[in-house]
Amino acid sequence: MQQNPAINQVLFQSKGKTEKERGWKRLYKQEEKDKDDPLLPEVTVNDSVAFALETKEGKTQPPNYYTEGTLLTAMKHVGRAMDDKDSKDILKETEGIGTEATRASIIETLKKQDYITISKSKIYVTEKGELLCRIIAEDEIANAGMTAQWECYLKKIRSQQGTQEAFLGSIERFVQHLIEKVPQNFQDKKENIADVAGHMEQENVMGTCPKCQNSVVDKGKVYGCSGYKDGCKFTLPKRWSQKALTKKNVQDLLSKRETSLIKGFKSKKGSNFSAKLTLNDEMKLAFEFPKR
Repeated sequence: MQQNPAINQVLFQSKGKTEKERGWKRLYKQEEKDKDDPLLPEVTVNDSVAFALETKEGKTQPPNYYTEGTLLTAMKHVGRAMDDKDSKDILKETEGIGTEATRASIIETLKKQDYITISKSKIYVTEKGELLCRIIAEDEIANAGMTAQWECYLKKIRSQQGTQEAFLGSIERFVQHLIEKVPQNFQDKKENIADVAGHMEQENVMGTCPKCQNSVVDKGKVYGCSGYKDGCKFTLPKRWSQKALTKKNVQDLLSKRETSLIKGFKSKKGSNFSAKLTLNDEMKLAFEFPKR
């Protein structure tokens, strides 16, 4: 039930439920009513009612991070977020971006190319990913409506109202347009992009290589010396004895040759233990156990 009272020509709206017939609920014990879903009294048109207005303060919450599962669902139902009804209908019919067989591989490609990263099941956009988004943000390729247009023409081909040659020709022209436009977008945003790229490089530096004094950087699966082209093979793993090493652990190893006490290492027999990690004279990791 809904009421729309006007107070000083300002329209307010109140909603609630009015139970007309308990039906099957008679069989169950009556529970306390939900305060956020109040019962409204029976009213008729033009009834006068008394209202008490109050303002509730609150804070908006950011949307939840995607997981791989929720991102797959969002790709499938991408049309729901579109304003254009035709595009929305087409994407609903074709089940959005990609297919059941390709959507997961699209996400895997984004991970392999370091555009996104997964932490505790949540998807985070990397700075490289943000960089790409900035470059193509205003282009049609970043709009799901482009997918809808392609699907619309494929539908015409199936009904013999369009030709494969015309479709491929339009794709070729679109790719040529991107080749010409994306570098221009890059130039237009060069200063901002340079700032982001510089920040990315700075974020990846863990410290100084103890062998050759070049920078040790995050290479994805390991931390490695940036002087590898000159022959330095120094690396540090991201996991040791089934324990993930933090950036602070790696920075301590590079600057002090030892970490603070780390809990959660696992022995070959499966038991947990705590120890410091040290970097010995051969530049190999070793455990240092607390004195008893």
